[in-house]
Amino acid sequence: MWLYIAIILLVVIAAIATLIIGNSPENKSGNPDYDKRTKKNLVKLTLIYGVSILMLVVLLMSIFSF
Repeated sequence: MWLYIAIILLVVIAAIATLIIGNSPENKSGNPDYDKRTKKNLVKLTLIYGVSILMLVVLLMSIFSF
């Protein structure tokens, strides 16, 4: 059970860090074109993280259920 918690915690921390970096003023001022794509990029990354969490949970449940 601790493995589930560790993996989910790691993915959540990575998702939060991605959102913080994506919305940082330094990141936005570094590339003006990034401002135009920020929301689209964050939605994609959040979707990727969500699917990754779901896949990991399913995989771990299938491995440890036997």
